[in-house]
Amino acid sequence: MRLASLLSSLIFSSICTAQIQPLIHTYLGDEQRNYYGNIAPTKLTVKWKTHLGSGYTMLGQKKKIWSGAGWTGQPLVISENNELFLIQPTLSHYLRKIRASNGAIIWSTNLGDVIKGTPTFVTTSNNDPEKRFLIISGSRRGVHCDFMSDPAYSLHGVSYLTGKRLWQHNTVRTQSNSRDVDASGIMVAGKFCIPTENGKLTYLDPNPSKAKSNKYTGIPEPKVYKQYSLFTQIDLQTYHNELSCESSPTVYKGTVYTAAGAGTVYGHKPGLFRGKKWNFKTGGDLNGSMPLTNDKHLLLGIEKQFIPGQGGVMKIKPKAKQGKAEWFYPLPNKQWYEWQGGLVGSPAVNHRTAGKISTSRTSGDLACFAGVDGTLTLINHKKLSPNKLVWGPMKRKQYSSPLVLDRVKLPQGTISTPLFIDNKIIIGYDNGMDLYQVTQDQKLQLLDRFSGPMFDATPTVWNGRIYAASKNGYLYCLSE
Repeated sequence: MRLASLLSSLIFSSICTAQIQPLIHTYLGDEQRNYYGNIAPTKLTVKWKTHLGSGYTMLGQKKKIWSGAGWTGQPLVISENNELFLIQPTLSHYLRKIRASNGAIIWSTNLGDVIKGTPTFVTTSNNDPEKRFLIISGSRRGVHCDFMSDPAYSLHGVSYLTGKRLWQHNTVRTQSNSRDVDASGIMVAGKFCIPTENGKLTYLDPNPSKAKSNKYTGIPEPKVYKQYSLFTQIDLQTYHNELSCESSPTVYKGTVYTAAGAGTVYGHKPGLFRGKKWNFKTGGDLNGSMPLTNDKHLLLGIEKQFIPGQGGVMKIKPKAKQGKAEWFYPLPNKQWYEWQGGLVGSPAVNHRTAGKISTSRTSGDLACFAGVDGTLTLINHKKLSPNKLVWGPMKRKQYSSPLVLDRVKLPQGTISTPLFIDNKIIIGYDNGMDLYQVTQDQKLQLLDRFSGPMFDATPTVWNGRIYAASKNGYLYCLSE
């Protein structure tokens, strides 16, 4: 019987491997953070909407009710038996598997607090299909967690097939004022790598069979290989306890690049584990993730907080000694809720799909970003504005600035990240969503506008459909 059971499990595992294919498997597609889907529509017509619910969380001593999904909140796209499914994080505490064709909810798993970030799909070495295909999702620290004394189980391993929670990770208390997890991790050299809001970069084993059961909770905790600090004691003088890391790491040539909240981009080489290998200090509050460009640079968004100059977007050459900035584009100082200006979301690039979908012959050297002031900017990230220098975020050095092709003012400010697919740009904001086309003369042409819902979350596009979650409590499917 034992041998028969083992053979059955192995056969099921091989079948599942062939039938389950992640298409968008982490935030912004993959470890390069620059893939947003395959085909974008030309209209924003609602095909269906699904209610995601509401949940409460604790902000200090205050109880807040949030609905739907917020920043970053992007759904994953998984092909299973040639049918598409979404994995959608929600502010109602539930991680949900949803049928993409009609919005039907397949399973829901309560993670104990609101889920702000985007999960990651991983395939482990486990032979049991339930444990082989895993969704790893962060959350806030837990609504019943005492920040100072309790464990904060804010990272979770969930079975893709059944929705069962298989392990949970305690984000330990540090000098940071947060123990949440908003970032989306990635597999690197056989280990799962993720920044957490206690200011740590953690490498762990995602395999549920390697996790050890906690005698108090009964839920296993994964094996942790190594943790690196993403702040220094000197940072405390400027940032005090606002040291959380919310961005998702970008991998280039085996090095993990992380934009830390305390104003530094770190580069770590997994497998050596001898501490940080590279760092580049920019200042500012670094919230967004860094897409890798087609000339192997990183585009970094910088928020205004903690710097004397302006926030904006910087193009960085990784691996350069002590870092090197190719250019800087400042964004206006403008108060928007708790933000003071600059960029909270991530820049987007189009080279993964440019010229591969339509006959538009759109350049693959384009990038776009939307500041908290509500301006969508289109640039050529390889070209510079002639005879133009701008002050950097710390106002200590001047930089070249990229060639601006067009700018449009959105109806409201935004912290959302745009999607850039071939010649189409999709951007959400506080009272709607816009769909733009880059024309042959490289200008932004509005194709359609969907007004009303607040879209802080990053949408996902696949096969001409946009899947976008709103803070009004619903997940929308928008298409022709």
